[in-house]
Amino acid sequence: MKKILIKEDSGFIGLRLDKFLTMELSDLSRSKVQALLKSGKILLNDTKGKASYTLAIGDEILVKDIEEKKFVLEAEEIDLPVLRETDDYFIIEKPAGMVVHPTEEGRHSTGTVAHGVLSKVSSTLDKLRPGIVHRLDKDTSGLLIVVKNKKARDYFVGEFKGRNVEKHYLALVNGILEHDEGIIDSPIARDLKNRKKMGVTAAREGKEAVSVYKVLEEFELNEKQSVSLLDVEIKTGRTHQIRVHMAAIGHPVVGDSVYGNRNINNKLKEKFFLKRQFLHAHTLEFSDFVGSKHVKVKSDLPKDLNNVLIKLREI
Repeated sequence: MKKILIKEDSGFIGLRLDKFLTMELSDLSRSKVQALLKSGKILLNDTKGKASYTLAIGDEILVKDIEEKKFVLEAEEIDLPVLRETDDYFIIEKPAGMVVHPTEEGRHSTGTVAHGVLSKVSSTLDKLRPGIVHRLDKDTSGLLIVVKNKKARDYFVGEFKGRNVEKHYLALVNGILEHDEGIIDSPIARDLKNRKKMGVTAAREGKEAVSVYKVLEEFELNEKQSVSLLDVEIKTGRTHQIRVHMAAIGHPVVGDSVYGNRNINNKLKEKFFLKRQFLHAHTLEFSDFVGSKHVKVKSDLPKDLNNVLIKLREI
């Protein structure tokens, strides 16, 4: 059960109740919030609240315990290349097209990374995200750390939270950037109209997100269209962070069907057979908690992305 009091300095005065709750309860869609309001699972000032109600000073919202659907995860034989393994953790290469873990509602009930690693991790870890301490988008390939026990989970969760794990991605983006290096420091929040999208927003509405990029190569497709290969380090780990940040500065990731440039996407799909976003988690650096050894693991570009670069270099 959760209580929320709308204070004078909260910044939410005048906001629709359902919009506020969608931001506050980030795991719930707006339609789910509206359904909970109608059913009395969420109360406003001890009564059923209307979704369209505008918040005022002193309003009290009560979110009752929401019963979750039970979903049982079962181990599956999935080919996940292991690049490094110790008694406490291992690092895999996630292929594009694979979801990292199922949801509480049972979506992605088979074929996820979690299904593939379940047999190697402790049964006392999270039932839906066993060993998963960070994630990659479905169509992003590359490196993932998977922990085997609680000791390793607590350590790596702390390292990610403290920003002590260095994460680098290779991204092909639309256009030629004005600067060869740069920092994008813009908060990110979920889009209230489309739950599958994220966007840059005001600091009070979103979570801090920092991306550092460096231009590696530039390619001219024709007189009007160019693309650039970047190394992008993310200092934070927000949903769709690189994709949102690059789109926000006018250089969306090539092949990105959500935030990308449809014209460029179609051209590279037709000419280079690129069927997904050009984004690959290629380097992880961290301190191994056994002896504080510095660890650096690299992953080569998968064949589909590497073939695009080969053809671009031939133009």
